[in-house]
Amino acid sequence: MKKYQKLWIAGVMAVSLLGTSFTATASANVVTEQTVKQEVQKNNKYESRLDAIIERGYILIGTPGDYKPFTYLNPTTGQYEGYDIDAMKEFAKSLGVEARFVQTSWSTLMDDLLANKFDIAVGGVTRNTDRQKQAYLSQGYIQFGKAPLIRAEDKDKYKTIEDINKPGVRIGVNPGGTNEKFVREHLKNANVTVVQNNLDIPGLVANGTYDVMITDTLEALIYAKADSRLYAALTDSPFTKSEKGYMIPRGDFIFASYLNLWMDEMKLQGKFDELYNKWIK
Repeated sequence: MKKYQKLWIAGVMAVSLLGTSFTATASANVVTEQTVKQEVQKNNKYESRLDAIIERGYILIGTPGDYKPFTYLNPTTGQYEGYDIDAMKEFAKSLGVEARFVQTSWSTLMDDLLANKFDIAVGGVTRNTDRQKQAYLSQGYIQFGKAPLIRAEDKDKYKTIEDINKPGVRIGVNPGGTNEKFVREHLKNANVTVVQNNLDIPGLVANGTYDVMITDTLEALIYAKADSRLYAALTDSPFTKSEKGYMIPRGDFIFASYLNLWMDEMKLQGKFDELYNKWIK
């Protein structure tokens, strides 16, 4: 079979598996349903996904939109906001392309990345070995740990993991991410409820529906700052220590090297510090 015939058949198969159309909102940089175009899949055409992104003219950025301060889909504006949203706009600028955001969820984040629905996953993604087995995690850009968000009136009640790991303690947790994994592993005796929308949990803790939200220290501090009824406990001595990173498909040394060099430059030029001051401090 001639080479061009093989390439044509491969292209047809890629289209049938992945789809080629997308529906966008009124804002051109927010994509609600999208897969990377057929050209991205033709490894024989591009040495790296980096080349495909540059030629295509935009980068597809997968993000859940429910994890402040890193990613938040503002229902009023229909726009994504947050630390990682601003960072990815800088990343796109460095490539000379447009940033387009694709909504995903924590429970489908990895599957969506592996299905090529976007080029990079962001929004407070925790670096860990489980994710690294399937994808590629960049270097870390901010440190954090798992800690409890509780009511201010209970700040002397929940000081240790043993205080929380009791049948009478009601925990609200979002599905599919590292928060739920921590709760399932370390708080087996507590009364755990999975809440689909992560943004709802702080308010449910504040109004007494739940007693504890296990989350990242950074998110806990943001919610406690916004609501005087809440208290971010143990942020100076969290249960775990981790870093946030950006996740891309594995096996692409060129794309991974560019991402990490860009992150080095962001740190060197104080850009990550600016984002920290804007969204977290």
